[in-house]
Amino acid sequence: MRVAVLSDTHGNLPALEAVLEAIEQDSPDLVVMAGDVAFGGPWPAECIDFIRQRSIPAVRGNTDEFLVAAATGRPPATPVEDPRLDHLANPALAARYAWCAERLRSEQIDYLASLPLRFVVPAPTGAALVIVHATPFSPHPVVPLDAPPERLRGLLDESGGAALAYGHIHQQARWQIENRLVVAVGSVGLPFDGDQRAAYALLEWNGTNWSARFQRVPYPVEQTIQALERSGMPGADAQIRVLQTARPPGA
Repeated sequence: MRVAVLSDTHGNLPALEAVLEAIEQDSPDLVVMAGDVAFGGPWPAECIDFIRQRSIPAVRGNTDEFLVAAATGRPPATPVEDPRLDHLANPALAARYAWCAERLRSEQIDYLASLPLRFVVPAPTGAALVIVHATPFSPHPVVPLDAPPERLRGLLDESGGAALAYGHIHQQARWQIENRLVVAVGSVGLPFDGDQRAAYALLEWNGTNWSARFQRVPYPVEQTIQALERSGMPGADAQIRVLQTARPPGA
């Protein structure tokens, strides 16, 4: 069984189109979206439609929750325990969420609100692959590249799976924890690792365990930058710098 996991499109439609074209060449058994579909780019509605029209199962990301909150006035569905991770408490980010929410139809907001926190891919022996945005119980916490083995082991235990795949940190990494696997799949639309190419991961069950292979796909970054320049989105300049450098904001 082969599963393609993509994450963190962030409203970047050309990157999403390029990745799905590459995935079609891989011919996986299943494609799963690990959250953060719409916010941050010039094509939020189009990215949601792209995923839905292809019946790609998805889980809820932190920015998906904040978008729903911005559109409805309700608090995020999952409590944000670290105030530093509360995007709507930042006026500049809140303005960007409002801009994005205004461009989504009500049924698109309902779709984001309906997404689960996890998607489970069963394996014949019960060694499931669990796909989340950040952790099995919240899309908000950051699991960094230097996370200690104890934390990764705890996440696997919480997930109940033999493998855990997540997005959120916009970087790619894998950790082998005894006979189990944790994979950060990277970002389709907003990489943070210095490589502008869109990223995703292929996970494969060989009958005994899960393995992961990282993929990178070139796409017309300048097309997205030009669309942001024309968009009128608050904070577009900051988003453009991230696309140009493929580094986190302020890095």
